[in-house]
Formats: sequence, C-alpha cells, structure tokens
Amino acid sequence: MTVTSVGEGTRLVAGRAVAEALASRSWRVVTAVLLLIGLAVVIVPRLVGDQQPSYTLATVGDAPTALLDQLQAAARVGAFDVTSTTVVDAEAAERAVRDGRADAALTGIGPGSTLYVAANGGGTFPALVTQAALALSITDQLTAAGLSAQQVAAIQATAPPEQVPVGRVADEGRAGVGFVVGIVLYLALILTGTAIATAVATEKSTRISEVLLAVLRPAQLLVGTVLGVGLLGLVQVAALAVPAAVGLATGDALDLPPAATTDVLLGIAWFVLGMALYAFVFAALGTLVEKPSEVGSATLPANAVLIGSYLLAVTVTVQDPNSWVSTAASLFPLSAPVVMPLRWASGLVPGWQLAAAMVLTAAAAGWLALAAARVYARGLARSGRRVGLREVLSR
Repeated sequence: MTVTSVGEGTRLVAGRAVAEALASRSWRVVTAVLLLIGLAVVIVPRLVGDQQPSYTLATVGDAPTALLDQLQAAARVGAFDVTSTTVVDAEAAERAVRDGRADAALTGIGPGSTLYVAANGGGTFPALVTQAALALSITDQLTAAGLSAQQVAAIQATAPPEQVPVGRVADEGRAGVGFVVGIVLYLALILTGTAIATAVATEKSTRISEVLLAVLRPAQLLVGTVLGVGLLGLVQVAALAVPAAVGLATGDALDLPPAATTDVLLGIAWFVLGMALYAFVFAALGTLVEKPSEVGSATLPANAVLIGSYLLAVTVTVQDPNSWVSTAASLFPLSAPVVMPLRWASGLVPGWQLAAAMVLTAAAAGWLALAAARVYARGLARSGRRVGLREVLSR
C-alpha cells in the first residue's frame, strides 16, 4: 500500500501516535492528575472563600454606638466581621486579650484610655479601633469647644489624599498567575518535546520508521509525529488551564482581576506557538540517537535554551518586567514562549510587543521546521549508530 496523499499520510501517523498514548496508562494518569489540579483551583477557593475573618472588641462598659458604627462600616469595606463584648474593668480587659477571647480591648474614649492588643500585633484590627476611637474623641472635643454638628461633620468629611498604587507590576495577584503560567509552559514544552524525541528515537531503534518510510515521505512522518504528540501535550495543558481559567472568570474567591483569565488562556496559545517552535527541533534531535536512553543527551541543546529562558523569566523578568533584558528576552523567538507570558501578566507591556513576539515566534517556527526537516530525514537514513549533529548538517 502506498499513501500518495500528503494529508492522509500525516493524519495516519498522527492518529497512530494519539492511539498509542491513549492506550498508555501513564498518560491517562498524568492527564487525570492535571485535570484534578485544574478543578481544585475552581473548587477549593469556593469552599474556603466564604470564610471571612472575625474580630472581637472588648470594652469596659457598653461601647459607644458611634464607635461600633465606624467599625461596622470598616468591616463591610474590608470583608470581615466585628463583634463586641463588655468587661467590668481594665484588668478584665487585659485578661480578655491575653486569654484570646478578644482581639483588642478598649478601656474608654479620649485621654487616659488604653487599648490592649495581642503581643503579636493582632493585624490591622487594633489600628482600626484606634482610628475610630480617636475620631470619636476628636468629635467630642470639637463639640465641647462650641462647634455645631454641621461644622463637626464638615471637618470629618475632609477627603484624604488620593492613593495611587505604584509598583513593579500593575496587580500582584495577576502577576502571580503569570508566574504560574510561565512555570507550566516551561515544564509542558520540555516534557512534550522530550516525548516527541523519545517517540522518534523509539521508532528509529525498532526500525518501525524504516517500515513507515516505505510508504510515507519523511515529511509526513515528521509532521504526523509532531502533530500527534503535540496534540496530546495540548490536551494535558488544557486539562490544567481550562478549569483554572473558568474558575478565575466565574469566581471571586481568589480576588484576582478579570485579566488573569485571559492570561491563562493566552498561555495555551503560547504553548501552541512554543510547540511549533521547538517540536520539530526535538523530533530532529531524536533521530540522532541509537537508542531511546540517549534522548536526554541528544536533546540537551534545546533543553538548555528552554532552561535558560525559564531562569531568565523567574529572575530578571520577575524583578523588573520592563528592563531591557526582559524586553529583549520576551521578543526573542527562542525565549518568548516562556518569558512573554510572565512579563505580559505584569500589566505593563504594550500590546504591540505581545503581537510582535507572536509574529516573530511564528516566523522562527517556520524557519526551524524547514531546517529540522532536513536533519530529520538525514538522521533517519543513518541507523545502527549515534549520529553527530555536525554530520547531518553538513552537505
């Protein structure tokens, strides 16, 4: 039987690679684990996300209504609960904090009052109590000085300075998501690339490739293998990313911006571009070995570039997303699939740089695919020994 259609031959090779993986228990287990992790991102925050922190204020005697009103208003804004309890004197107030029955204890309002707090500081709640007590004390003093209620209200309505967040990233939560996306992409590209190289090396060592080449062209075998194994890698990445993206888009338990969902989905697009860039290189390197156990050393050049890109992404890019090194690495095609997703999540990257990185990566992928195809064909033709890269590159 001779397959004359390029598309038909490629489809048969890809289908064979997919069928073998689906029959593999290890592939099914890994995919199931990734899916469970992705679902956990959706389910776990929703199980624990409704648990708001709660604080208790102890006061000597009944707490002023105005004080409790201010604390309740702060609680609604800060998403926490406030309860109050009364004690008989300052000694009982101190004991309530020491025993953990109260997060803070206030002996009164105005000069001479004392606020007892836990030795570890008690977080921001004591500061809120201090601010509320101080505001109430100032109101009493202004009223005692003869100011009317309207004048006191006008003073209290003075707007504070506008706060403008300034940081190395636009949103820390979104940057954290980008960091995770970068790590997942790095691991997915290396593992899928190694799987492609191993599949090629196995077919060559068992001489299956010789049988297939009797009815197929080298290009059909190469593209079919890359598409089949690459599709399996994409399924695993999607099993992890899609549930996580849905969880980020439909839930607010993690308190992340909507752009984080786009960053996760963009990571899938970068995986496709990264595989288009590296898959054919890994396949070509897989033809250089005599047996599958040598794949690790044969794929070292490609792995070294990916490892270097990852180290650059988690060091320089995390520290300064807009440094010239980070910018250059995110635009350079060989490092862009790992660096750009992480840098893009900083929220400070112009859209034209993302588009340029994708175009450059796609163009480099086409050029590398043509070069790898020549190495692949020459590597398969040399069997029974390990082949040097210089040997297949020389004419």
